[in-house]
Amino acid sequence: MNVKFYVRALLCLYLTYLFSILHLSAQTPQKDSPPDPVVALKVGDTLPPELWNLPLEVVNHPEGKKTITLNEYKDKLIILDFWATWCGTCIKGFPKINDLQTQWGDKIRILNVTYENQNIIDRFFSQGAGKSHPYILSVINNTWLKQYFPYFGLPHLVWIDPEGKVLNTTGANQLSSENIEAILGHNRPKMITKTDLDRKKPLFLSEQFGEDMELKSYSIFAKGVYPGLPHAHYLKKTAEGKLYGRQMTNLSMIEILHPIADELFQEKGDAFNSKRLKTAMDSTALKRFYPEGKDRYTYELIVPEHKADSLYHYMLADLNKYSDYSVTMEKIPTDCLILIRTSEEDKLQSKGGPPRSRFSKPVSILCNNSMKFMVALLNDIFPADPVIIDETGYTGKVDIEIKGTTNLAELRKELRRYDLGLVQVRRDLNTLVVRHKM
Repeated sequence: MNVKFYVRALLCLYLTYLFSILHLSAQTPQKDSPPDPVVALKVGDTLPPELWNLPLEVVNHPEGKKTITLNEYKDKLIILDFWATWCGTCIKGFPKINDLQTQWGDKIRILNVTYENQNIIDRFFSQGAGKSHPYILSVINNTWLKQYFPYFGLPHLVWIDPEGKVLNTTGANQLSSENIEAILGHNRPKMITKTDLDRKKPLFLSEQFGEDMELKSYSIFAKGVYPGLPHAHYLKKTAEGKLYGRQMTNLSMIEILHPIADELFQEKGDAFNSKRLKTAMDSTALKRFYPEGKDRYTYELIVPEHKADSLYHYMLADLNKYSDYSVTMEKIPTDCLILIRTSEEDKLQSKGGPPRSRFSKPVSILCNNSMKFMVALLNDIFPADPVIIDETGYTGKVDIEIKGTTNLAELRKELRRYDLGLVQVRRDLNTLVVRHKM
């Protein structure tokens, strides 16, 4: 037979064999890789073998290792501390982590875990806030661990007891020597479980809500801290971007009222700030009203889309019905400073560029920003002085540089360079009045 025929036949057989090997390789999971899909672990579950042997990329290992497995810490109390470089609370907890790891030595391993990559983490630990914490052993580029231990808010701690069971999930405030001692002594620790909620869904609503049902409206108002939610706001919008609901979680009452007042004042063509708030309550109630107090609330309201324009009116009505406070918007005679232009010459127009604002000593700068934004900053800088109201009528972007904004006299002097003036008058101003229900 033809030699070329044999060569071609052998080549075809070889290519078929090579293709089958590559195909099988692609279909076979890598050694120690988790199953697909990963089944999230719950409190009480035992860690599966593939998780113990999963290679984890790390930084700051005391022995210089680049990869570890959880198996290296088997028979110890393992605490996984999920964090990120943007999480200030996470970073503040680093010294406590170091102290506890030093105190308990080989009996425990606190292992930080972040989804962020090598470049971000190297930069973090070499400069800025992270430079002071080179002792933090952390998993990086994490993808699998979050699938085993899903969370929505940081910091998030997963406690794995020496027997390899998920003991609990908590916030960082539950990390203490007392709780570690209790676990190692086979006693029950005093922990508050952190069960994270998906904020894209209505808070606390049963997952069994029927798929054939349409949620038209929903509201919840609760007092107290829920560990599985952040101290934050969250907006609910339609696919077209229309706002139809809002979540406010673990906030003080003033933090809940402020964005509501912002919207209601804007409807009247006005601007809300702390000077437009009057409180009528005793010192004890007043202290609990502000963020420094211990009172925290979680509130959410979802309305039908055709009522979205009234969302903030409904929110204020809810708070008046269910909270310990009565809130009204009233016209009150008030001393104020009116910001005006003193000439028609335009000394304000921005030269463009990225928007910037830095209002601090010794020089305050506003670049390519609105006059409305500047007035809001000035009201924050001078909280004890009369409220400043913009009546310049200037709608374009402005560039302003002010030196020595320490008192109103200096401010007036600097504003004159831009042909701006402050005129003191007394007017009936929209004011948010908050009274404590007795």
